[in-house]
Amino acid sequence: MKLIQLFGVFRAISIALFLLPAAAVGQHEPYPPADTLLSLDDLLAEVRSNNPLLRASRLEAAALDSRSRQVSVLPDPSVTVIYQPYSLLTARGTQRSQWSIEQMIPYPGKIELQGEIAGLSADVAGYEAAVFEEDLLLQLKQAYYELYRIQQQEQLLLAFQDRLQSFEEAAATQYEVGAGTQQAVLKAQLEKNTLSSVQLELLEQRRTAAETLTRLLNWPASDALMATIRVEAPIFRPFDEAGLLRVARRERPEFDVLEAAVERADAEIALARKQFKPDFGLNITYFDVGKADVPSTATGRDAVAIGAAIKVPLQRTRLRARLEEAHVRRNQVDARLEALETSYKTQVLDLVNRLRAETQQITLLQEALIPQAETTLQATLSAYTTGRADFLDLLDAERTVYSLETSYEDTLVRYLKVTAALERALGVASLADLDTL
Repeated sequence: MKLIQLFGVFRAISIALFLLPAAAVGQHEPYPPADTLLSLDDLLAEVRSNNPLLRASRLEAAALDSRSRQVSVLPDPSVTVIYQPYSLLTARGTQRSQWSIEQMIPYPGKIELQGEIAGLSADVAGYEAAVFEEDLLLQLKQAYYELYRIQQQEQLLLAFQDRLQSFEEAAATQYEVGAGTQQAVLKAQLEKNTLSSVQLELLEQRRTAAETLTRLLNWPASDALMATIRVEAPIFRPFDEAGLLRVARRERPEFDVLEAAVERADAEIALARKQFKPDFGLNITYFDVGKADVPSTATGRDAVAIGAAIKVPLQRTRLRARLEEAHVRRNQVDARLEALETSYKTQVLDLVNRLRAETQQITLLQEALIPQAETTLQATLSAYTTGRADFLDLLDAERTVYSLETSYEDTLVRYLKVTAALERALGVASLADLDTL
């Protein structure tokens, strides 16, 4: 009789140990104060202003913008001075030197086309900087959501580890009094060691995600390593796929790059054709003649000559090759534009389908799988307290809840990453902007 009473006492202790951590199933640790949270909008703004590679890309566009002012003006005039060591005697005296200045004037339209090409090159560089900015923002969103996933799963893991500690203690107590098996103790210890391995993996993943953030933000150290992130699952809504394609065609900076490149290629073709036309030059020459004792009717002192020059484009093979190159580059831009249009259509439709699939998975986990697993856990716990279930059944039910909650965080972050990829594919800052676009 005393043995039965002792067994009842130890069993009650074990059940109490189980009930305490079980109440925390499905709950996360409370978030820290708001001033320790990393805001995604703030981080995006910081990338736009502080990323050195993005700043360098913008400076390249600014440098090219100044080039149009360099090439859209007349070439510098040339000055020629001729000194005659052996003076030439003229009717008015000795000719000592000649001074001339010449200004070349390109064929009409060449200068304007050169300036237009330089300006369009600056436009292309500016749009490419915008493309690079969008890529950086996507990388930051992906790293931000990844860090969120890691933090959430770390909280789930720590809570499960606490429950496992209680499991192990209860299993050991029962084993000592002969009411349990050594297998239950070993199983609890194995599960703890497995979670320790998962914890190490999460720590490494946290470091990688934090370093990605600090690299993009140009922070001196991994300040994001211990910061906390909070996100909200966006609500999926049906999309007008044809409307999305129109938005992408209008908003994506890649199209601006290629459209500016098309204009530049057309201007280069026009300039290549202009190269077959001659350039002109005007010059004035002054003849320096010294004084001499000659009749007043003699001429030739301090004479001035006005002349003209024509630059004849005789190397037609070179000019035809330049025109051919300009046409090839125009065709290259057309091919890139065609490839981009095909790519963005398939990309947008694929991302919408993936978003829909992830939404269905989130709904299934939230509304069916996790509630069912928690109900099963409570039923198993109740059965265990009355002796109708063993320790391994309870451990398996706890593991199932943990696994499903972890799967939910994985699925949610996949959803967020697909959302970010869709925003990048559409060229919008947020899917919420589609209402205004």
